[in-house]
Amino acid sequence: MADTQVKYTPSPKAGNPGLLSSAATTMQQRTRMLRAVYGGTETMRAMGAEFLPQYDKENDTRYNSRLASTFALNKMREAVDAASAKPFRTLLKVINSDPDLDLWVQDIDLQGNHLHVFAHQFFNNALLDGMCHFLVDHPDTYNMKSLADQKASGARPFMKAFKVDDVAAAYDMYVGGDVKTVHVRIRSQRAERDGFKEVLYNQMRVIEIDPTKTSGIVQLWEQKATSGGSNWDFIEETPLQNMAEVPFVTMYAGEKEADYQVRPVFIDLAYKQIEHWISTSDQRSILSAARFPMLACSGVQIDPDDEAQFAIGPYKVLYAPEANGRWYFVEPKGTAIESGLKDLEKLEMQMDMMALNPVTGTHRQYVPQNERDIQETRVHSVVHDLAIQCQDAIEKGIRFMGQWTGKDYSQVQVILNTEFSNTKDRLLEVAQLATLWQNRGISREVLLQEIRARNLLGDDFNLQAELALWQKVDEMMATGGDNMFPGRWTQADPAKESGGSSGSSTTGTPPAASAVPAAQPKPNFPPGQLRPRKQI
Repeated sequence: MADTQVKYTPSPKAGNPGLLSSAATTMQQRTRMLRAVYGGTETMRAMGAEFLPQYDKENDTRYNSRLASTFALNKMREAVDAASAKPFRTLLKVINSDPDLDLWVQDIDLQGNHLHVFAHQFFNNALLDGMCHFLVDHPDTYNMKSLADQKASGARPFMKAFKVDDVAAAYDMYVGGDVKTVHVRIRSQRAERDGFKEVLYNQMRVIEIDPTKTSGIVQLWEQKATSGGSNWDFIEETPLQNMAEVPFVTMYAGEKEADYQVRPVFIDLAYKQIEHWISTSDQRSILSAARFPMLACSGVQIDPDDEAQFAIGPYKVLYAPEANGRWYFVEPKGTAIESGLKDLEKLEMQMDMMALNPVTGTHRQYVPQNERDIQETRVHSVVHDLAIQCQDAIEKGIRFMGQWTGKDYSQVQVILNTEFSNTKDRLLEVAQLATLWQNRGISREVLLQEIRARNLLGDDFNLQAELALWQKVDEMMATGGDNMFPGRWTQADPAKESGGSSGSSTTGTPPAASAVPAAQPKPNFPPGQLRPRKQI
């Protein structure tokens, strides 16, 4: 994509900052539907005829009764929450940190949330809406005389998350091959007490940067919430210094269509859940009308004023006065009921697929193991790639925190769990790695790194401390301890693994030409001693 050159012009101090960009207009229409589906029965009912059409000649009373008796199978919430939990099964790790950042991580948003909790919420919202944002902000320090006063006050950068609906507009520029955010308009609200009443004010913050400099502005606008969307009042404008771009980070979870416009990864599942919602309503209506036998009569003349007393079925009596008088029950054969049930089961199976849930053998179907493996690989690949994007977004936010404080956090890494296989499979993989290590195919450091990557070591595991400990053990063995463990070889020192004489002469390491140490005879039971047997 070619670089976009746009002349910087500061935002005016009059007009309507609440106007939505074209991307925001598209996204807010989508997220309105996605949020309603994610909310389940309560929010889907609130959508009324938009989600559950009212049939021709169906009166309001009948429709409202049908709507009230419809319940959602919330696969959307299950899918989003399950997928977002996978990368956060273990505690998020920050590598190459410093004491200040370690402290900030404990309360990353000044709301008491650890970076792990903040990132999980950020990731969850991105999966649901298709994207999510956060701003790296800093408390106002213009009234502080020195850096010492600023540190004493505890002022430091923090992250604040924003959903799609919170952002009225955002624009990027391509400067020198790099993408920079140059303009953002963020919506919020404040309440003001008026006696025992409460007056709400909509707020709009305009944040923009001159891409040719390292300065910009922050504007604050307000309007009464009851004003109908216009009549914005300009409140103030403050400078934004020492930032090459707006410290605004966005994660996309889906097919990116344009800047700040994406097709969410679960949007098809949302439509499928609405389809299931409609089919469930129809099925329940059929059951209400058909699972009760209706009383019918022939050859009986009934006064219309007395007809109500014969309403034994769910609706009314059927009668024909021409034939011989008789009463009987009419029951449906149930073909339509069975067809509706099959339709619901088919929809639920399709929802499982769209929910990124690996296909398993259920009461609905049996799926062979190889097909389940293929499905699990597809699911894990999608969530793995999204987890990598979340890591990148958090790392970018940490770099912005460094810019606020004059620190270089370009080497800081954020590590999320990207190993989604089950414990049994991971243990089998580790056993293969251990065999490879014993056969001198990999070093001890690589072995420990791979075990840690599979989340089989605690969050407090320190690789360097572990290697240093084994280095000392190897040195002890090299000074005589090998008499207790003949044939033992080490991998703490890569120089010794290359087959040098310093390693082979003291540690019992075979020559480099021999890839595997000589096998030691296994001890056996003494003559006449029986092997132990299980007692219970």
